[in-house]
Amino acid sequence: MKSVRPISAPKRHRGFSLIELMVGVGIGLVITLAVFQVLTASEARKRTSTGLNDASQSGNYALYVLDRMLRSAGTGYSQGWATVGGCRLNAALPGGESLPRVGPLPAPFTAIPQTFRLAPVVIFRGASDTGTDVIMVMSGATGYGEVLTNVPAGGVAATQVALPNTIGYRAGDLVMLASGGECLLSQVDAAKPACAGDPAAPLGTACGPILPLGGTYYTPAGANLSLATLALQSDVSAFSIGNATTNPPQFGLIGVGADSTLFAHNLLLFNGVNASEPLAEGVRELHAVYGLDTNDDGILDAWQSPTALWDGPALMDGSAASNARLRQIVAVRVGMVLRSSLVERELEPGVPVAPANLQLFSDLPAPNPITVDLTRAGENRNQRHRTVEITVPLRNFLMRTTS
Repeated sequence: MKSVRPISAPKRHRGFSLIELMVGVGIGLVITLAVFQVLTASEARKRTSTGLNDASQSGNYALYVLDRMLRSAGTGYSQGWATVGGCRLNAALPGGESLPRVGPLPAPFTAIPQTFRLAPVVIFRGASDTGTDVIMVMSGATGYGEVLTNVPAGGVAATQVALPNTIGYRAGDLVMLASGGECLLSQVDAAKPACAGDPAAPLGTACGPILPLGGTYYTPAGANLSLATLALQSDVSAFSIGNATTNPPQFGLIGVGADSTLFAHNLLLFNGVNASEPLAEGVRELHAVYGLDTNDDGILDAWQSPTALWDGPALMDGSAASNARLRQIVAVRVGMVLRSSLVERELEPGVPVAPANLQLFSDLPAPNPITVDLTRAGENRNQRHRTVEITVPLRNFLMRTTS
């Protein structure tokens, strides 16, 4: 007889209890919060790093531009400094402008004097519209001989200049005619035939003595000097400073303007527009000091702030003493304060991310170091700041002849 197994009741399947579910949800929320905190901190660090990198790249580009301009300062006329150094510039410019200027320069250079003299580098202390320094640089770009040519007596006429030879001069070149502390900018006429020294000329083409004048920068008379006056002088010098189209010289200003932007202005208006050109963003301040060779031995032996007799207006007064000071400048040290565009949270309540002040030129003897106050109005210490500096030798004045 078969035994009958009793049928057992099915087992009851149990799920999570409410308490277990709440514990699981709580643990998940804690993990999620921790993940979000890590992601938030990582994103904040990334934005901080990106902001500083952007400011650094902008500053590095600005330093590159300044280094390139300053190294070439004085090109084309440094060897003839005793003759043309510090001469007052007279020029007719595109758009009806002129040198000396009739009205103020465009922002941020509205406080710069309207009369300019030939000089490799001049620093105007606190002269930008934002109250920081402005650097003026003048250099030629002819690259051919770069020595002055003495114009024979009576060699200047209304539309031409007679020279011993015109080798190296091409159509469109900018020519400076100097005499008695004045310089008149002119231009070689497009009708000048190509000759020796010009790649467009057939081999062996001789250069005649006549340099025809004409073009955008030609003028028979500037504010303080005219061709008619030069025609009566016996001490006229001529030198090329480059070509207005293919190889323009550097006659410009650099300074900080609105919105923490570094601007440049071309004094000869090669683009035909009387406006300043933005170079780099995130630049709060620009400062510079001179490196001097005080005993003419070709070695930098002193640093000088652009104050008193070394400030821009004083160096541009045309006196023999000022020209002698300009001749001592063999280097420039430039410092900038950069600021990130990112506004960050305080490190802790009442503690901003930027210090109260920054130092420029701290390794130089007094009074050259500069303290930049970040607590002043208009500054935000919850934006990262940093300083960059560069020292640039003026190679043309280090190699000049003693004269």
